[in-house]
Amino acid sequence: MLATYGGAIRIEDHVSVNPYSVLYGHGGLDVGEGTRIAAHVVVVPANHGIEPDAPIRVQPMITRGIRIGADVWIGAGVRILDGAEIVPGCVLAAGAVVLPSLRTEPMGIYGGVPARRIGSRIKPEEAP
Repeated sequence: MLATYGGAIRIEDHVSVNPYSVLYGHGGLDVGEGTRIAAHVVVVPANHGIEPDAPIRVQPMITRGIRIGADVWIGAGVRILDGAEIVPGCVLAAGAVVLPSLRTEPMGIYGGVPARRIGSRIKPEEAP
């Protein structure tokens, strides 16, 4: 499902989005070339305000947007939250929750809740 909700979703060439995935566009979503998005992924480039002086239903939306680089593999069930940036070549392991505080590195492998670096696509003998 692609739902812009007043924002924009930009998807470059050769991207696959598998069944039951939800990509929202509230604050803007950019998906780079060749990225693979597995089933049941949810990408939400927006968040609700949570100030105590008003009910959640009337809080303003916070929208920082999400950028996903080229050649990224997003595993089944991943959640990517507003403000996250995934640099080119990354792998997000199934079930990971990507917060905006995660600083990805090219070719890094990330997993967990919240996601953290668990490996690299670069073989040790090829590392700089």
